[in-house]
This record gives sequence, structure tokens and C-alpha cells, in this order.
Amino acid sequence: MNERLKRIIFKKLDQDLGHAEIIVDDDKSIWFIDRTNKYWYLELEKSGHLWWRYSFFEDFFPLFGMEREEYEPVIAEWVEEVLKRGVSSTRPTGPQRTHRVEEVLKRGVSSTRNRKNRILREVEKVLKRKVVSTSRAEYTSHLPVEEVLNNKL
Repeated sequence: MNERLKRIIFKKLDQDLGHAEIIVDDDKSIWFIDRTNKYWYLELEKSGHLWWRYSFFEDFFPLFGMEREEYEPVIAEWVEEVLKRGVSSTRPTGPQRTHRVEEVLKRGVSSTRNRKNRILREVEKVLKRKVVSTSRAEYTSHLPVEEVLNNKL
């Protein structure tokens, strides 16, 4: 896949799933869940198996003219980039996992991670340090900078 197209897809996934919480469920699974709507997008099991919500991604990827066999590896790669954790296999599933989301939300959650907050914390760390060197990246996103400026650190 063309690297530029992949970055565009990743940016769109970041936008569309940016409101979802990343929830660790007793070290069994990591979920991407919209808590307000009790809507799950992804579940990465400890084994490395990734479940993805068919109805969401079936509507998402036609924007890029992609079929399932083309976009399934892209979903896995995006999850690996977000979580810094490997995906060994993938499989779509329908809304039958919704009852599991309710269980995860009812239980005491061991930890949650919000990508936006993680980005802001990393920027805060960088701002507290002295700049030693600079370099130009091939691909940069202005979105985290706007988030930082809007949140008035």
C-alpha cells in the first residue's frame, strides 16, 4: 500500500476514533469503546487476536475504495501503532460483542488510556526539557499541535 494513502487513512481513523477510550480489561483485552454510547470499535485480546466491528469498518473503508482483504491489515497496523503492541490475527464481528462491552464498563476497569491525553502528556514532557537538536520529519501532523494550543498547557 502507498505510504501516503496509509497515513491519510491513519489520520482519518485517529479523527473518527479519537473520542473512544482505550480500556484495559483485567489484562485480558484492550478495548476501544465509546463509553457514552456503549459502542465498541476494536478489541485486542492478550493473545494478539484483534476483533473489529464489522459494521463500522465496512462503512469506513469504501471512502478509500478498499475491500476487506485490503483494509483488514491496515486496521491491524493502525492498532499496533496506537497501542505499541503486536497483532497476530484479525477477525470482524458484529454487535454480539456488545454484551461484553457492558461487562467491561460495569467492572472495575484496571486502567484507561485516552490518546488525546497521552499526546498532551508527552508534549508537556518535551516542553519541560531543553532542546538538544532538531530535525525535519517526512510526515508531520498539525493536529496534536492544535490540541495542545487549544488546551492551554
